[in-house]
Amino acid sequence: MRILTAQEFIKEPYGTVYIHYKPEMFIGNLKIKSEPRGEKFGDSWWATDVLPWVTSDEEFKEQKKFNKYELETEGFCTDDATYNHDDDLLYAVFNKEEVKGMTDRLIESLFKGENITNK
Repeated sequence: MRILTAQEFIKEPYGTVYIHYKPEMFIGNLKIKSEPRGEKFGDSWWATDVLPWVTSDEEFKEQKKFNKYELETEGFCTDDATYNHDDDLLYAVFNKEEVKGMTDRLIESLFKGENITNK
């Protein structure tokens, strides 16, 4: 993992997996720098969150009354930009080996407890 400043991160290619970082602490969700947002927005890009978002907080409040917590989630993409953050915010950028390790752990979790030989 590399730790980059905002100005260094801007130069990273699309497809980069990252999370906002302040020393010894990750901030927010793991994201993928997906695609440019457009020059009129300056140093801005579309970021796809790796973790899904809950579709409705109201749904959670309603279900909580009945002690059931099966909530609908969805993938989410939002804009990210250096100008939306404090100047001292850093970017933790994961290399291909680290991303592969993350995906391997997730895939392995799908097969825990099952007798499947092809992972």
